[in-house]
Amino acid sequence: MEKITVVLIGNPNTGKTSLLNALTGMSLHVGNWPGKTVQKREGAFRHGDNLINIVDLPGTYSVKPYSEEEKVTDDFLQNGHVDVVIQVVDVNVLARNLIMAYEIAALGKKVVLAFNFNKEARRHGFEINTDKIGQILELPVVAVEANKGTNKDKLIEVVAALAKTKHKKPKYLDRLKNNDGTIDREKSLDFFRDRISPHYDDSSVWQKAKIIDKLVMNRFSALPIFILVMFLVFSFIFAISNPLVNLISVFFAKIADTMPTTMPPLLHSFVTSGLIGGIGTVLSFAPLIFTLFFMIAIIEDSGYLGRTVVLSDRFFQKFGISGHSFIPMILGFGCNVPAILATRTIKNHKERLIAILSNSFISCGARLPVYALFAGIFFPKHAALVIFGLYTLGIMVNLIASMIMARFIKNNEPATLILELPPYRLPVFRNVIKHAWYHTREFIQKASTTIFVAVIVIWFFASIPFGVAYGSHFSLAGRIGEFIAPIFRPLGFGHWTYVISLIFGTSAKEVIIGTLGTLHSVSTEGLINILPQTLSTASALSFLVFVSLYTPCVAAISAVKKETGRWKYAVLQPLTTVVVAWVLAFIVYHIILIFAH
Repeated sequence: MEKITVVLIGNPNTGKTSLLNALTGMSLHVGNWPGKTVQKREGAFRHGDNLINIVDLPGTYSVKPYSEEEKVTDDFLQNGHVDVVIQVVDVNVLARNLIMAYEIAALGKKVVLAFNFNKEARRHGFEINTDKIGQILELPVVAVEANKGTNKDKLIEVVAALAKTKHKKPKYLDRLKNNDGTIDREKSLDFFRDRISPHYDDSSVWQKAKIIDKLVMNRFSALPIFILVMFLVFSFIFAISNPLVNLISVFFAKIADTMPTTMPPLLHSFVTSGLIGGIGTVLSFAPLIFTLFFMIAIIEDSGYLGRTVVLSDRFFQKFGISGHSFIPMILGFGCNVPAILATRTIKNHKERLIAILSNSFISCGARLPVYALFAGIFFPKHAALVIFGLYTLGIMVNLIASMIMARFIKNNEPATLILELPPYRLPVFRNVIKHAWYHTREFIQKASTTIFVAVIVIWFFASIPFGVAYGSHFSLAGRIGEFIAPIFRPLGFGHWTYVISLIFGTSAKEVIIGTLGTLHSVSTEGLINILPQTLSTASALSFLVFVSLYTPCVAAISAVKKETGRWKYAVLQPLTTVVVAWVLAFIVYHIILIFAH
């Protein structure tokens, strides 16, 4: 069996990951905004007598490296084994996409052009003669719809055939080169106007987008619209998921009640308090996670998210960074780990370091179950507003921290934003569901691994020395919590159970809920009755503020070390977040107490 190595390359946001999913059956997340792929990914499948190995490289506008992710692409093209390059091309912006096609061909690589978004182009009024354009370019061209897998078999057949032929350099390439052998942008655009434009009519394409942008990109209406969209998103998330969360919580509570009392006391405690009380409490929030990522996927796929990057640029410049930092910031709402990896799209070294160190202040999806539980208990009529406020707080602290660091981190590189606006698109329902399920499945898998281990450790700590009342302050967990509790009493939540939950929450923020459920031997339904016995409204809000800002999970800390290459950042960053969280929680708690009196 012959192995063919195929490199998947393209400008950001052209549908590379969608095509990789279609060809290999993988389920990687896709989004309608630049910068989604930040590292090399691979997949393989059989085609006849061939084993096709596909390497998906980060999106780049040129083979000349400027940012970290572009260096990954350049290094593989220069040094890796490549039989054929598939360049995914967005036909809506064909002229710019083809510049890189000329560059790849000039490197001596065999290139197949996968023309993507053809249906969208026709809907916009494009007229494209694909066959004629392929003849002029002297390169094989296949029209595909990456998100649906249309023409994927034909694409692979062309690739397999091309891999067995000798490379032929297009005759016109020499006319497009500078003296140093690189492709000249202006000459390329002239070539497009002279040779390609007669077979490519895009005169009516951006009219609808311009009409919408006059509203959503307007300097006066843009911010109110953004705030309204975000508030509606969180209101929808809470309204839809809350009944399901309660239903699942009741289900686990009934399972705990059915456990036979004839079981050995230690085993009964482990099953009801450890497994059901801990993991069951966490799993009850799966609908919340699904709804969160469902809404994020809709905003991404619609094309609105990419525009928020541009909208934020002028505002971000006041804090010493550019709108590029908004991309990892938005990713942080899902998980801080891929958000930190996404900083590779930031070309400015200073800005990238700032984005890495400040990203953990952004509330990740793992914190949302904690927000939902406490906001639902203590602020039932204003839960969505409280959660929205916590996310807003994280953004503001992120920006303030960025501004402070910008004054101390020296770098002469300009922090400028160069970004292509994605087109407006109707979200593909299948992709939205796939995206939401992918992260929900990841959440459930975490509950069955990381959280499972944490729950066992918590149950053990709450049970020893054997003979003491389970989960009492006489247990090992209670003694550790009581020892540390004085640090948190000025914040209003000095009860040792909250201290232990915060400690174990450094492994994964969902564990905070699992810990409280385990220590109190109850499900979410039981926590609704127990938590108000040890927390006031003021202390509950203080606890939420602390949770929203304190140290990221272990995986995020590891990502900080990996991306910065220095242990000092991996140590100082979480310690700093704890101090910031403590100070702000203290301020919030005492301000509420002052107004309460």
